[in-house]
Amino acid sequence: MSRIHRSQSGVSLIEVLVSMLVLALGMVGLAALQARTVSYQLGSGQRAQLSGLLADYAERVRSNLNQAPGVAASSGYLYDATWSNQAADVAAASVDCAASGASCSGAALASYDMAQWRSAVRRSLPRGSVRVTGDARTGINVTFMWTDKDRTQDGVNGRALVASAECATSTTGMALQSCCPRGVPDGTRCANFVVVP
Repeated sequence: MSRIHRSQSGVSLIEVLVSMLVLALGMVGLAALQARTVSYQLGSGQRAQLSGLLADYAERVRSNLNQAPGVAASSGYLYDATWSNQAADVAAASVDCAASGASCSGAALASYDMAQWRSAVRRSLPRGSVRVTGDARTGINVTFMWTDKDRTQDGVNGRALVASAECATSTTGMALQSCCPRGVPDGTRCANFVVVP
């Protein structure tokens, strides 16, 4: 009895479909990886902006230490307005210390510095706001707050804003670094820092 050898020519349809499925799954995985990479890049860019803004604030206070919080009776370097008040408040100083020939007292310079710095925060972060409290001797607490479009989650009626974690006296660790003051709307991201000029 002789064996008949059949030669296979071409690829079967099932093999093609399986290879296309594997390729499609690989492409979906690459797309998800790309989306996560972009998200991490945006987060790292925001952290770099926060670092620059915090350094700018610390340098402004260091250059005018007589008006630092805790040193001066009423420091212009403190700011404790609510989120909604900051959204409506345009940062403006009573005296433009950068104008040629302008003579500024320490208090006027502190007011000017804060107006300039708050404007920089507003420009650098989406709906950027700040809260500055504390004392230069023990540490000035600087809280940055901004709207983050990635702070959404699947809800009943589509995408919903993530509730901002509110700071409490018992908050510690990493939660303390990212908790928000009272009255901050959902979808807001916060970052807390302590500066000792």
